[in-house]
Amino acid sequence: MKFKHETIINLLNTPSVGRNRVRILLSSIGVHDDPFEMDSKILCKIDGIDIKTTSAIKKYRHLKYGETQLKQLAEKNINIVSYWDDNYPVLLKKIYDPPVLLYTHGKELTKTEDMISIVGTRTMTQYGRTMTKLIVKKLTEVGITTVSGLARGIDTMTHRETVNLGGKTIGVLGCGIDVVYPSENKQLYRDILKNGTIISEFPLGEKPNRKNFPQRNRIISGLSHGTIVVEAGDRSGSILTAFNAIDHNRDVFAVPGRVTDAMSVGSNRLIRNGAFPVHDGNEILDIINDRLFRPISGVQKKIPLELSNDEQNIFKFLGHDPIQIDDLRKKVDLDIAQLLQILLNLEMKNAVTQLSGKQFVIS
Repeated sequence: MKFKHETIINLLNTPSVGRNRVRILLSSIGVHDDPFEMDSKILCKIDGIDIKTTSAIKKYRHLKYGETQLKQLAEKNINIVSYWDDNYPVLLKKIYDPPVLLYTHGKELTKTEDMISIVGTRTMTQYGRTMTKLIVKKLTEVGITTVSGLARGIDTMTHRETVNLGGKTIGVLGCGIDVVYPSENKQLYRDILKNGTIISEFPLGEKPNRKNFPQRNRIISGLSHGTIVVEAGDRSGSILTAFNAIDHNRDVFAVPGRVTDAMSVGSNRLIRNGAFPVHDGNEILDIINDRLFRPISGVQKKIPLELSNDEQNIFKFLGHDPIQIDDLRKKVDLDIAQLLQILLNLEMKNAVTQLSGKQFVIS
């Protein structure tokens, strides 16, 4: 089911509507229905569309706006992908608040592309630079697309290193797709377009705004199987991207740093709170490979050494998706006391992590 991009642009431009209501509205009507021409009584009957929203739609008088925007986009060779288009990324579609429209420049987005996001501080250290290069090198070698926010520091290093290695990278903007921010990344922007993609959900000409960046961050994490935080200070915005990934039920990785380093305070805290500590790209692949659209041959789930037969029997039923102990007990022929003891042994061997509600995942 595809809706006219012109209609979606006009709805997003309508005051008091917003992307959530646009998604609800268009998901509730036929593809040939025009919400600006529909009877008010019919609109009001749609769950989530109240009288105020209906009134705003009926009062909208700028119907040429969408058409004008499409012409400007065509002149700039910029494409649009809507929530209802076939090539809308499936992982992004699964998040709580997916964008209704994405403006894209460069290579076309695909529905099932394996992506990993890499984020971190804008004031990276030499250590952060080295670790970013190390991780990007491995991900690029196996054909995984890197995603970041084109900001200074770790973001820029992620994009630049991916480009240098001939890989594909996606830059997600917190402004209009025709606005390069920061301005010193103009050449990087152009270099990304050769084999990658720049995307934004903001209309043409939208200037960088602090309120836009949390929205951008949810796209960065939403596109990806997992998010890697390389360096992050105490109040780094990359921590918010990691929290978004958790909300999306995606893996979070963090590069450990010295406890005395200001730029490692946030990443070390993420590890204490359950993020996977990583030292290179191989460790990331070990964890996410079974969830990739195109798993990489030769990468298998690591089984810790020196597990007893009973421990191996339990471990094979565990993965990175939490399983509750009662569900696990149904899969094994053990009483609850025996099962708890074996799980405790696995925790002591750093093979298993217990989450709240007696849920377990492999470490």
